[in-house]
Amino acid sequence: MKLNTYLLRQVILILCLTMVSATWAQDTKKTVINKKTVINKLVVKEQKAAPKTATPTSKKQTSAKVKAAPKNDKKRKVQPVKKVNNSRYIALKTNVPFDALAVQNLALEVQLHKHITIDFPIMWSISDIEREHAIRGIALQPEGRWWLKKAGTGHFFGLHTHLAWFNAKWEDNRYQTAKRPLAGAGISYGYKADLSAHWGVEFNIGAGYANMKYDTFYNIENGAWLNTRIRHYWGITRAGLSLVYRF
Repeated sequence: MKLNTYLLRQVILILCLTMVSATWAQDTKKTVINKKTVINKLVVKEQKAAPKTATPTSKKQTSAKVKAAPKNDKKRKVQPVKKVNNSRYIALKTNVPFDALAVQNLALEVQLHKHITIDFPIMWSISDIEREHAIRGIALQPEGRWWLKKAGTGHFFGLHTHLAWFNAKWEDNRYQTAKRPLAGAGISYGYKADLSAHWGVEFNIGAGYANMKYDTFYNIENGAWLNTRIRHYWGITRAGLSLVYRF
């Protein structure tokens, strides 16, 4: 009995090993087949992605293609950049330092010739700085300008005249134009630089003569009249650093 049991166990063990080896062989074959399939798919994809090499063509076919191809030799037309209309210089300006001193001002400049413009500034003040210090008045200072390069660009020289009416308080006295306005004339130099197509800055300074006749009063309410004076002034008559807008 013992021998038969031993033989039976041996047979069962051999059968189990046989079945395991057969199963392992089948799995190995499937793995190999799967690997081959994957490699074949990759090769096919690479072939599809690869650029097709041009087949050799005859000279006649090449010349025909060249003739049929659209001509791209013509240069593209470059559209001109839109610029500000330079046919006439017209600008609106304000003198920034005067604005800072509470003297409001505006100026209009118009071109008359390639090198000639007329600048017409107006200045006014209607507010008191404090009780003892105030400048109230209005002033006009038209100027003709000669631009060295062209109107509104670079250096210029000017000839100006001025008219002004004032009522100024300073310390103990008040000064007021009498019967006629302040009047005079002068010459100036200036320079304008462009910041953009429309914006720019302008510097100018001028000197000349001014004649004024004014009354002096005590600087109190309804202060008494003191005297009337006529003064001849020689010196700076025009100065500014203006912000310019060109139309």
